[in-house]
Amino acid sequence: MIAMAADHYDIETLADLYNRARVDYIVPMPMNGRRLADYVLHYDVDLTMSAVALNDDNEECGLIMTGVRDPRSWATRLGVIPERRGHHIGQFLMEYLLAQSRDHDLRYAQLEVIKGNSPAIALFTKLGFTPTRELLVIRRAPGKLVPRSEFDSATVSAIAPQDIPGVLACRAADAAWTEETSSLLKAGSLNGLQIELPSGEAGWIVFQVLPFQLTHFVLSPYASDGLIRALLYHVHRRFALQDTKVENLPLGPAWTAFQSLGYVEAFRRIEMILPL
Repeated sequence: MIAMAADHYDIETLADLYNRARVDYIVPMPMNGRRLADYVLHYDVDLTMSAVALNDDNEECGLIMTGVRDPRSWATRLGVIPERRGHHIGQFLMEYLLAQSRDHDLRYAQLEVIKGNSPAIALFTKLGFTPTRELLVIRRAPGKLVPRSEFDSATVSAIAPQDIPGVLACRAADAAWTEETSSLLKAGSLNGLQIELPSGEAGWIVFQVLPFQLTHFVLSPYASDGLIRALLYHVHRRFALQDTKVENLPLGPAWTAFQSLGYVEAFRRIEMILPL
């Protein structure tokens, strides 16, 4: 078994390999070349540190991608082609990522794994990763909200696009890799609202607006349950026809506020860390 750096392949070939390796994954996440190129850009994937596993017959067997934000690496898109499994290829690819991370003097590696994916969790635990927290993937179907006088009485204004980076600089430092400010600014299409409740409590929300979907929600730190509900209420009053998917929301008190606005849990991920 050898590891070939992923930058030896064009993006369409990598997308095809990824789809073949994840065809029976717990949660389908198909890719095409353009989407994978965006993924590489938004999440700081280093293709020179990412790898394709080749067996003794020079056949592609699996893929791993490595995000790098000093002082850490991020393991993502790990997959092994079904008919070539059973030869510890996943472990080989993870060990390659960890060796690359150490060679680049990174201090720790992190990843997220779907809760319930017992084989993957067992592999990561064997390699020394430990769980840090659970992350929610939640969804809300489009639909108009019943008017709420306590929220309609708030003062609401849009955040100017040029002000969004400064707003995000004030956020709490607990975001998952995909929701970090670096990821969001690269993804673009960000909108934001700021509100002040009659009580005087104020806060903001930043989110990405795609043609048919809202995603990547960031809430102002220390927002109360009532403030979070008001922020979400005004987002969905303005974008009533948009489907919404929020990924990697840390499990905590905010989840109750999301549920009150009609959000349901799709699945959970477990964040894991390994000091290098």
